[in-house]
Amino acid sequence: MEDKVLDILERLELRFTSMENKIDGIETKISGIEEDVKVLKQDVKELKEGQERIERRLESVHEQAERTAEDVTSIKKDINNVEMITSKNWYDIAKIKAIK
Repeated sequence: MEDKVLDILERLELRFTSMENKIDGIETKISGIEEDVKVLKQDVKELKEGQERIERRLESVHEQAERTAEDVTSIKKDINNVEMITSKNWYDIAKIKAIK
């Protein structure tokens, strides 16, 4: 009977040791996962900062494009005015030549 009890206790001790080893492995894995989460959080923070910088630059480029479009429209109007004035001048020149 005593041998049986000792055998059971030895098996329980082996199981307990095995469980402790498994728990240690799980704790190690959890620590690794926690570290990975910290790294991912930092990466997300950096990505958000980068995205904000890109959005600011894009806004600036958009504003510059709008100003450029306004400038082009203004230049087109000016060229159109120059063409009309030049046309009138040519007409006046032709009229003066016809009079002479």
